[in-house]
Amino acid sequence: MKQEILSQIDTVIKYIWTYDIKLDYDKDYLLKEDTLKNALYFHLRNKLSSLLEKYNLRIFTEFNTDIFRGTGCRPDMIIAQVKEEPEGFLGDCIEDYACIIELKFKGTFQGAENILEDYEKIKYYIENLNIDCNYYMATIWEYDDRATSWARKNAAWAKGKLTELNASYENDEMRFYICEH
Repeated sequence: MKQEILSQIDTVIKYIWTYDIKLDYDKDYLLKEDTLKNALYFHLRNKLSSLLEKYNLRIFTEFNTDIFRGTGCRPDMIIAQVKEEPEGFLGDCIEDYACIIELKFKGTFQGAENILEDYEKIKYYIENLNIDCNYYMATIWEYDDRATSWARKNAAWAKGKLTELNASYENDEMRFYICEH
């Protein structure tokens, strides 16, 4: 995939996280992971519509076909380029991947174990599936926390590939921030 396309998508995803998803959260539109996924999908479709059409890109959720078939893994969301004239099952018509996104939404009293499990999934994708794309981990944790980077500092597998889209409380205010590796 052309770097220019990946860069445009990256810019939009970061904007959506820091402005649109934050506003959705502040206005009580988000409750648990599915509403977060729905909101992200909605904003991506709206903001990327011309790019999606121009380059035959599509956004799919709970994607478990193509390279993910048989791995036991299912990304929460992907943006992928499909064949210009797909035939048969659309999930088998992927030409290239732009990004893979995992999402987590955890309440105040829920631990971080599931968040860390999704990082292991992303690490597996990077190390074993050899998909050259951008990876995102979007996490809302309703917990009073310092600005946390979930992937270990200087994790070689994340360097240049993973962007964390994080949100947690600080002094009773939910803040949305980005950690790039």
